[in-house]
Amino acid sequence: MSMKRTKKASGSSRGGSSEGSLGFNPPTSNVPEWEKVVNEKPEESFIPYTLARGFVRNDLLLHKTFGKGVVLATDGARIEVLFAEGVKKLAHSPS
Repeated sequence: MSMKRTKKASGSSRGGSSEGSLGFNPPTSNVPEWEKVVNEKPEESFIPYTLARGFVRNDLLLHKTFGKGVVLATDGARIEVLFAEGVKKLAHSPS
């Protein structure tokens, strides 16, 4: 008799660990508070987000949907950005 294991549901088909599918998410306890990092920065500090631009850790960016954010990590052509609503993975063009 064989036993069939059920697959756990996850938000992504590439994996659903607490570290994220790419494995470069910082642990939740180490994610800074958005208000402390972004809130009091001058408007001119934010770089408009585009796929054609490359970003590095701690860059401040302005996304047309998610608003103001700070780059937490980079991995090749992907970045993780902390926005007011949480961490999002976005594409970019690394230099």
